[in-house]
Amino acid sequence: MPSMIAQRLSILPLVLACLLAAGCSGRGGQADANRPASAPAIEDDGSGAIIEDIPPAALSPAATKPATTSPDAPPATASPDAPPATISPDAPPATVVPALASRPAVEPVTRPAALIHVAQPPSAEQPAPTLAPIPTSAPAPDSDPNFYIAAGDRALAKNDPNSAVKMMYRAVELDPTRLSGLRALAVSLVAARRFAEVVPIYDSILGMDPNDQTARFNLALALSRVRDFGRAERQYRELLAKDERSIEAWYNLAMLYQAQGRLEDARQTWLRVIDLSGDMASAHCFLGEIYMDLHRPADAMESFAKAAKLKPDEVSAWVNLAAAAREAGSYGRAIVAIHQAAEVAPQDALVQYRLGELLLELHRATDKPELLTEAIAAWKKSLKFDPSQNELAKKLARLEAAATTQTATQPATP
Repeated sequence: MPSMIAQRLSILPLVLACLLAAGCSGRGGQADANRPASAPAIEDDGSGAIIEDIPPAALSPAATKPATTSPDAPPATASPDAPPATISPDAPPATVVPALASRPAVEPVTRPAALIHVAQPPSAEQPAPTLAPIPTSAPAPDSDPNFYIAAGDRALAKNDPNSAVKMMYRAVELDPTRLSGLRALAVSLVAARRFAEVVPIYDSILGMDPNDQTARFNLALALSRVRDFGRAERQYRELLAKDERSIEAWYNLAMLYQAQGRLEDARQTWLRVIDLSGDMASAHCFLGEIYMDLHRPADAMESFAKAAKLKPDEVSAWVNLAAAAREAGSYGRAIVAIHQAAEVAPQDALVQYRLGELLLELHRATDKPELLTEAIAAWKKSLKFDPSQNELAKKLARLEAAATTQTATQPATP
């Protein structure tokens, strides 16, 4: 009779047992299942990095029982001194299935196919093969990449990216060809803002999987951070060769051109983003900045006005609209825009400062004293919200003194 091993299946609510006869095969090996990424995306002046989901640590195939604990727990280790499991002849029938060889006819046992496979008894003509020995212990944690990936994930969850980097580097050292480990290391390096180090990691990932578009996108972002603009542009162009309607790739390419001062390239690329997206407030804002740099304030005013209309609660759109209108000589529209910004953010020191500037300029252009009074009131609010503005405090003191002198020298009205 072939030897028999009793095996418990902890995933069933009721303890079952089976006989592992000759020819019975088990399921083993590691499977990299998807898990959510725990690191922040690369921030690139308004654009979000897309971070690849990193598969969690899978249990080692040498483990003798399925994991039932949390993903954070280290792999269970069985004692090497523990005797192999045996079937006691006195065991109750609820936990032991009698040997198949002792029963001429056996009804098939109904179990979920995904959980267990029961082999048929070996024929009399063929000798029963010898069963492979079952390991009595799991790999030691310091030699298991999964252990370090799980530890790195816990460090990221605690907002400790540098510790996570150490753990992920160790996991990659143990298994340099494992994509999930490389991706986990890349996420940790991005979270730690170690962009120079993450570039070769993404190069390795793309060397193993050239079709990983997420890795290519993140590589381009990292290259932008280390100011390797030429290579970053090539990565975006490769992405666009795969999908010419990728708004994310066009958006980041426009940001790349703008960072380099390639204003005309940036202008045309922002127009492409707006065309593909239907309308995007941030794209209009960046386009407005391009027009300001190109000394086209009227076009900038139009772009900022569209951005403010799309996102009326965005303070920067109204402030930029006011600046463009002021540059274009439209003080009335500038003051309307900055008043709108003040309604959105009534306690914003910068908004009140800009309002005071515009009112003072309009006072000087029209010589209307009430505008000076309004400018002084706006600056007082700005100082109240941010008392550290020493230069503004001095400027305000001079203006108040001048206003008092001017009022004292005016003839009394009847």
